[in-house]
Amino acid sequence: MPQVDIEVNGRAYRLLCEDGQEGRLHELAAFVDTRLKQVTGGGKSGSDVHMMLMTCLVLADELQEVMAGRGIASLSTVNEAEAAATVDLVAQRIEEVAARLERA
Repeated sequence: MPQVDIEVNGRAYRLLCEDGQEGRLHELAAFVDTRLKQVTGGGKSGSDVHMMLMTCLVLADELQEVMAGRGIASLSTVNEAEAAATVDLVAQRIEEVAARLERA
């Protein structure tokens, strides 16, 4: 299992991940780092734990808004069929955009 070194708010963290997921973990860490700085006004507005908690709560709120827009009440109610249907919907939208781009 690979170890990945990431940085969030100027602090280094070493995490384990599945093979092949190293790049995705770096992308997610960069996303969280950017969002933390947006939420906390530059990442210097309190303790690391407080800033991470604030960022997690904002991200959770945003996730719930997206889920509500898709008719998903909570993560605990998501089953494999709903997840597959959502993936199919996203794939369909990607294909529609690709088709429009080909016509342009």
